[in-house]
Amino acid sequence: MKKLFLALAAAAPLAVCAAPEGLHSEPFGYPSALLDAPATLGAPAGGFVQIGRERLELGEAALGEAAHRRHLALLREGSGVFARDYTCLTGTEGGRELIVWLIATGSEALTEAQVEWVADGAEVPRSCARLAMTDLPVRLGKIGLGMTEKDVTDLIGAPSYSEGSGWKFWFSQRFLKNARGLQELELNWLGVRFEKGRAVRAFASLVKNP
Repeated sequence: MKKLFLALAAAAPLAVCAAPEGLHSEPFGYPSALLDAPATLGAPAGGFVQIGRERLELGEAALGEAAHRRHLALLREGSGVFARDYTCLTGTEGGRELIVWLIATGSEALTEAQVEWVADGAEVPRSCARLAMTDLPVRLGKIGLGMTEKDVTDLIGAPSYSEGSGWKFWFSQRFLKNARGLQELELNWLGVRFEKGRAVRAFASLVKNP
């Protein structure tokens, strides 16, 4: 349990408080209420990020390799178990500009992916690489920006928990065997924020207790 606590603590900086709207200089924050979500799913609703034809599995895809392959700038903050590496991409989907954040917290493997619309008048960080048309659409599991609440629930079912500011969370937990044949607990959250009935931000996050 101590390892699980450390893993959750490493992810906590993103979950403690939401980043100001309209700022896109780093991955966004979201309510710590996601930790109140009960585990209603037996399999992850957001176990991967799909960028065009490329599928990056959380907990498996190496962020450094993905960044190198796409010539992305890889940024780091923190150290040790609290170290977080991240990179970003930007493109136009559905006539609107979006940002994709790829994040690895305390791990070489991808532990989180985020997508958000770029707010009117906001600037995209210069470090964000441009997505080609073949890199679109972007999906977290089956979910993408602009989808209605009905679209989302039809695809993945009712949320595990709803938070007052428009966030809805889908939470799964399952016990798996790792490469050494040992049992590990896998936790996965998919969060979607809706405004005026449509998804404007989403994240998928994975934590494992080896």
